[in-house]
Amino acid sequence: MAQLSRRRWTSTFEGMSRRDRQGCDYDAYLPDTLAGWNLALPADLVADLSDAEAAIRRLNASGTSHVSLEGLARFLLRAESVASSKIEGLDAGPRRLLDAEVMLAHGGDAADRIAVEVLANVAAMEAAVDLGSSADTITLDDLLGIHRILMERSTTPGIAGAVRTVQNWIGGSNYNPCSAAFVPPPPETIDGLLDDLLAYVNGDDHPALVQAAIAHAQFETIHPFADGNGRTGRALIHVVLRRRGLAPRFVPPISLVLATWAGDYIGGLNAYRHIGPPDTPERSSGASTWLRTFASAAHRSCNDAEAYATRIEALDARWREQLGRIRANSATELLLDLLPGIPVITVESAARLIGRSEMRTGEAVNRLEAAGVLHQRNIGRQRYRIFEATGVVELFTGLERTLASQTGDTATARPTRRVPRRGSPARPAAADNP
Repeated sequence: MAQLSRRRWTSTFEGMSRRDRQGCDYDAYLPDTLAGWNLALPADLVADLSDAEAAIRRLNASGTSHVSLEGLARFLLRAESVASSKIEGLDAGPRRLLDAEVMLAHGGDAADRIAVEVLANVAAMEAAVDLGSSADTITLDDLLGIHRILMERSTTPGIAGAVRTVQNWIGGSNYNPCSAAFVPPPPETIDGLLDDLLAYVNGDDHPALVQAAIAHAQFETIHPFADGNGRTGRALIHVVLRRRGLAPRFVPPISLVLATWAGDYIGGLNAYRHIGPPDTPERSSGASTWLRTFASAAHRSCNDAEAYATRIEALDARWREQLGRIRANSATELLLDLLPGIPVITVESAARLIGRSEMRTGEAVNRLEAAGVLHQRNIGRQRYRIFEATGVVELFTGLERTLASQTGDTATARPTRRVPRRGSPARPAAADNP
């Protein structure tokens, strides 16, 4: 039965204020397990969930008409990863991320630590999608691996890939749970709850979108790590969607919408955490509140992603018109397919990615630059020479701005969170300002 477990907190920290040293009684939440849950949903919500699943299928099917499947997939996955980081307060504009990515690729130490952590989330999301595509069974080691990728370049790499052994909490003081907004389960209960969660993830008791939403809510409730729970939990959504075959090609950028609907997102997760026996109407009602938010976010993210997929296709068509005749399977054509997903390149990185010599790749880069597809910039103390597909960066900025508005149009409804400003390659810093 889902319940609150009254515990006593005794501080062991020295050198703090009297208030922060105080002991207190607090209530840790013990959720119901997921096994055998007879989830009852109202008919209108079932219809909304069905519509959202259809939107995800349509997004994935429509991709067959787009020029570069891989480029579009990378574009959407990056958008999802960046948004998931924004929810945790890690906010870096597109050019900051791209510049840090180049620095790391050259073996340098990117000074922009926020950008580095967001890039780690991109890598963790990539690992989650690969996991959902390839693994028959999702294990605890798999989850720990995603968390390890996420946290190994953070300021606390020692917690990477490790289940917590102490109590954590959300909100309130950094030193005690006395005023916390939510206290997850005690550490001694986590192993059993994770076993139950993984059994649920590996089953098919519920439709794919319901399973992804419930798995995420349960993971966030368990909060099994000392840090990185939100980002790992949102990556778990895409493990489920990919494993169940609902999103075989493209990641719907659900986190971009959840970041905009932050109040509904937190409210939905809180509603999910009911108190009482496992098969009561109240449990299903609380889950329904969360599922309504999740279904709406999934549906809207697909609609906006489809619109931007069309814009990528139009951008590609414009590039090809600017370039004129392009030989099939040439370095130039391979680079055009690459740029929607990797809009900042060096000659060396591009040569590796397209499997051509640096000489041939350099010739193609020069041709793209002459046609206005690429723009050269220098970054870092070493003045690395990079080439940016400005049109793709602007599309990414536009997607973030669109999904940050309640109406989908920042001209009629101001963004509900910080978003990149529409910029130009001549003034790249502007992209990082609201």
